[in-house]
Parts: sequence; structure tokens; C-alpha cells
Amino acid sequence: MIQLDFLNCSKPTMACHGPFHTWFSLPQRTADGTINYMKTLTSLFAASFILCTCVSAKAHDYWIAPQNYQPQSGQSIAVKLFVGDHFSEEKERPLQQKMTVDFLLHSETVQPKNLIDNERFTKMPVAQFAVNQPGTHIISMQRDWAQIEMTGEKFHQYLEHEGLHDIIAQRKKTGEADKPGTERYRRYLKSLIVVDGKRTAMWSQALGHKLEIIPLSDPTKAKPNDTVEFRVLLDSKALANVQLAALGRHGDKITDMHTTTGKNGVASLKLPHTGEWLVRMVYLRRCEQKDVKADWESFWTGLTFWAGS
Repeated sequence: MIQLDFLNCSKPTMACHGPFHTWFSLPQRTADGTINYMKTLTSLFAASFILCTCVSAKAHDYWIAPQNYQPQSGQSIAVKLFVGDHFSEEKERPLQQKMTVDFLLHSETVQPKNLIDNERFTKMPVAQFAVNQPGTHIISMQRDWAQIEMTGEKFHQYLEHEGLHDIIAQRKKTGEADKPGTERYRRYLKSLIVVDGKRTAMWSQALGHKLEIIPLSDPTKAKPNDTVEFRVLLDSKALANVQLAALGRHGDKITDMHTTTGKNGVASLKLPHTGEWLVRMVYLRRCEQKDVKADWESFWTGLTFWAGS
């Protein structure tokens, strides 16, 4: 059986024009990173309708969303897992036993804490816990392989959206441009939280994920129009010439920025505002594993954080 963890419309049409977030009010967060849902039933029904009627050649992101990025010591934190496109929280996901490879809390002075609670499987949010140690901490999740097949046209649109022009060239050269694309993929997710307002150097810690985004300065300290550099690592080595995207939530608007990593795997992003940010990317290559029925394999990574105090 093919495991899917993309959001797909059952009957795609061309009825949807423009970014999804412009059609309904997004959840609002206060200045301390605490979420406050303001959606009405009307907007929920509208969102559901749009999801079922809009064309979506894009693969959907997963991201970790603490409901408070700046908690106090001992304060309970609900951690949600969302899937959506363009940083729109289209669907909350439960903790999935089959798909969750690991789910950890990383701190500077103690060993990583396992956040998997067997009683939470199939439930939402994916975690609820308190941190008693002041400082910066990383919440991480690695998800297992999933697989999807797309028509040649949709696969091409997906490659264009992700800036995977080298793959487009490969497919044209080998006569595959119009053929369906079969792809297996894995996801590597991280989120930064700052407890008691005490920022420590944990934000710079590499976790050893297959694909990983490492900030080169503390993104939680970023003020409007500050530039933050990020290094992209594949197998712990710098990954050059790949597209890196940043999506920021500012009121009910979404900021969408794209850049490309240099030879050292580093890319710079000038963040125009404070608030919640998702920095993400996709790396795709030929699948060489003979016992896997997929032409391509991809690795997805995303880092969420709250910029500013």
C-alpha cells in the first residue's frame, strides 16, 4: 500500500486563484508567541470549500507549531503538528505511530527527552509538556518514508515551485518530462522555544538529521529587517545551490521569501517583521534503491521559530 502524507483535492479544478491565505483569516498570535484562534465557522466552511476546489500541484509542508514559543518555566506547552501550503494551517495532524521515527526535546545540559507518549497516538496535539530549565530548546521530529505518484504535468509544476530546475532538465534529457513521477520522501522538522526569555546557544546545535537547516545567528533575536544566515546540511555536509524558502506570519498576511544557498551551503534572509517563521526546503534526487518502487526520493526539512521578544 502506498502511504500518502500530502493533502490532495479530490476533484481539482481551476477555481482557486491566488494564495490560499487570502481567502480566510489566519490564527492570530500574541506578541509572546501564544496562539489565539480567531477563525469563525464561516471562514472554516469557506476554507474547506476552497481546499476541495482549488488545484494543488504543490506538495504540502509539515511543521511543528508550539502554541507558545516563549513559555515560562513549568508552564504547560501544547505542541501541534500542521500540514498545509504557504504556511496556512490547513489541517492539524495527530501523533502517528507508524510515521514517527523520533520526537525529541533537546536541551543544552541534559540528554534529549523522548516526547512520544503512547497514549497520544492518533490524538491531537502531538505533545503537551512543561520545561523547567530556562534557555533555548529544540523540539524535533523525524518522519518515516511516504510515497506518492503525480502526473507528468503536476510533477513538473511541483519541481518548478521548489526550484528543482536541475531535475526538470534531467527529465527533459531522458525523455521523462511528460511521464508520471513516483517519489518517496521523508521529513525532518525542528522548532525553537525560549524558556523564561533566556536565550542560549542551543539554536546553533546540529541534530544530525539527513537534511537540516542550521541558523548561523540566533533567529529568535531578529528584529524587523534583520538579516539571518542559515546553513543547509545534507548528510552533515554543506548543500550548495538549493532553494531555501522562508514563510512568516504577520497578522493575517503571509510573507513568502526565496533565496539560494552558496557554495558553503549558506543563504541569507532579511526578515521584514517579527513573529512566527517557517524556514524550509526540499532536496530531491534519483532513487537508487533497487527494492523501492520509486523513481525519485526527496528529503524535506523545516525550522519554525518566533522572531523578536
